[in-house]
Amino acid sequence: MEVELEAILIPLTFFFLVGFIIRQSRLRAEHETQRRFELGVRTLDRFSDPEALEKFLSGVAGQEFLRLLDQGEPPLQRRLLRSVQGGIALGALGLAFLVLAGVLEGYIDMVIPGMLLLCLGGSLLGGAFVAHKLAQRWELLGERSRGRRAGPYRDLPAS
Repeated sequence: MEVELEAILIPLTFFFLVGFIIRQSRLRAEHETQRRFELGVRTLDRFSDPEALEKFLSGVAGQEFLRLLDQGEPPLQRRLLRSVQGGIALGALGLAFLVLAGVLEGYIDMVIPGMLLLCLGGSLLGGAFVAHKLAQRWELLGERSRGRRAGPYRDLPAS
């Protein structure tokens, strides 16, 4: 049984590309965390005396500053959105592979990667759906998840 070199290299290269993209997103997230830490250190170094630092940290702005520094991972809404985006992208790519295998002759080898990608995309979408429902039930998303509310730039209170 003779296997063509392209039948091995194309799927292997594709999955290496997916791994590379995932690795780059992880490195970007680590870089963002490092940048946020350095910004916090530089901001705290600007205070000349401990009384001014204590006054800043006890205020609303200081509490918001500490909350932003403490955020090591993105909020739940952003993680759910990334999961949905990844699921849609992988599912669409898998569907494209399956369409290629069905429409063009000689591309029957694309059925296996197409099904793998379609299943990965579906599992990401299903996982995001389950996580969203559980987060709503456990009230982790807060008030914003309970339907359409007024956004920060709509329905400003009249003064």
